[in-house]
Amino acid sequence: MPKRAPRYTAEGVAAWLAAGAREKDECVRNPDYLAVKFLGTKYYLISQFPPLVKLVLWCFQQVVPGGYYFHIARTKHIDVTRKHCLAEGLDQLVVLGAGYDSRAYRFRELLGKTKVFEVDHPGTQEYKKLRLARMYGTVPQWVTFVAMDFNKERLEIRLPQSGYDPGGKTFFIWEGVCMYISPAAVDMALSFVARHSGAGSSIVFDFLYRSVIEGTCDYYGAREAARYVARVGEPYVFGIEEGDAARFLEESGFELVSELGPEQLQKAYLIRGDGSLHGRVYGYTGIAHARVKSRPGSTGADKSG
Repeated sequence: MPKRAPRYTAEGVAAWLAAGAREKDECVRNPDYLAVKFLGTKYYLISQFPPLVKLVLWCFQQVVPGGYYFHIARTKHIDVTRKHCLAEGLDQLVVLGAGYDSRAYRFRELLGKTKVFEVDHPGTQEYKKLRLARMYGTVPQWVTFVAMDFNKERLEIRLPQSGYDPGGKTFFIWEGVCMYISPAAVDMALSFVARHSGAGSSIVFDFLYRSVIEGTCDYYGAREAARYVARVGEPYVFGIEEGDAARFLEESGFELVSELGPEQLQKAYLIRGDGSLHGRVYGYTGIAHARVKSRPGSTGADKSG
């Protein structure tokens, strides 16, 4: 089955985020209040009727158990990580495979003079720019949009062409991407971050356990999710061995800052005000934050190509 257009994949994620932003309990509410602005007609109409939203979420829960709750926890955790990195000082924020990520707009004032780049598939990016123009009257000038086909173009060429500084302290967000691309593509992306960013730069990304790819994982929601993504033409391709993220990142030129698995995500972000658990996340995924290792004699960026 052919893959769905990236725009529709991004819209599906935005629909989950928009639903989460309407949770009554602020302790478990998804903070992405702008997600609803990126919905097409079908999802937008559904979002206006709470009983229908509840029914659709129940249906998705049967198909992809834990997905809705994971998206709430992931959004909150990456927001927190971004906040900490920004407090330490940043020159640049780069969102790889941006989709309908709204952090450049939700946190516009907090970003200050930090230069923001959104890298994404041309089709998805053009649709997003149209939505942003409706929201703000014009396409925001504080974001640099880098349209790129990851299968044909290279980050080390396209980003500098767009004004990216390889020597700047940069925070990279890589959300919901690496599990769908080849190990070689993952290595290329991490190599770019490790070799073409300044001292103190870091990346946050979510990943799957390799056993999901191999079909040997029996964690909550794993088999259902693997069947679903294969059926829609976007099979899982890349994973990291459970418990091996630190070593994997070390070999890729990073030091692990933090890694949260399913139970940690639930405890940190999905406890309601009354102390009960809002819902279980996927049982086979983690979120890692890793800092680029300093290189002897280097000021931060390897500009040799």
